[in-house]
Amino acid sequence: MKLKSLAAAAALLVSGLASATTTFNAGAFSVVYDETTTSFGWISSWFSGAAGATGFEWSVDPSVNVTSIGGAPVSATFAIPDFTISANAGYTLSGPVKSSLGNIVYFQNGAGSTTSITATGHVSVNGGPSTLLPSSPLTQTPSSPSLGFFSGSSSFAAGNFSSFAVSGASITLNASGGSFAAIGAQPQNKLKFEFTAVPVPEPETYALLLAGLGVVGLLARRRRPY
Repeated sequence: MKLKSLAAAAALLVSGLASATTTFNAGAFSVVYDETTTSFGWISSWFSGAAGATGFEWSVDPSVNVTSIGGAPVSATFAIPDFTISANAGYTLSGPVKSSLGNIVYFQNGAGSTTSITATGHVSVNGGPSTLLPSSPLTQTPSSPSLGFFSGSSSFAAGNFSSFAVSGASITLNASGGSFAAIGAQPQNKLKFEFTAVPVPEPETYALLLAGLGVVGLLARRRRPY
């Protein structure tokens, strides 16, 4: 009997690890995501600004790196956590949903040394069909002949939405040529998603608005010359 209980407990543990998700509640919205994605892990923070602008971000783990020595081409792909953004009660969400990633440092030494980063993924709005986003390169900005950083942003016209899901997303790092080429992330590098969240007016607010419009209409009629 004890063996059966232990086996059942082990099965539950393995099942939980296989589908490890957590919910991040930011008040106006919640994000359900897979926190076991090693290259990003837990959501590090959320933010809000003027006109309902809001969003959240991950810190990029230092394990996101690639190194080429002696010119051999090296490529590595790192998964972005699957996640779904949902509106919390009393709020409505709208796009565009903007994503940005930066500033990831690169180093290139020797003739023909190159580095690059590309990103891709699938997007679904309100549980609809999944759309594959084209693989897009991040912008390379040099700060010296051998050093610089990568950054990039994109925007998806989601309109008003109750849920917005991203799945199968990843970034690919490439390095080759020269005597040495490398890309290395640091915790201050951020993967950010931004959209708009505004409160839904309470029914009492609509009632007051309609009453105000009625008063305005009545006054207009009274002032009309006969």
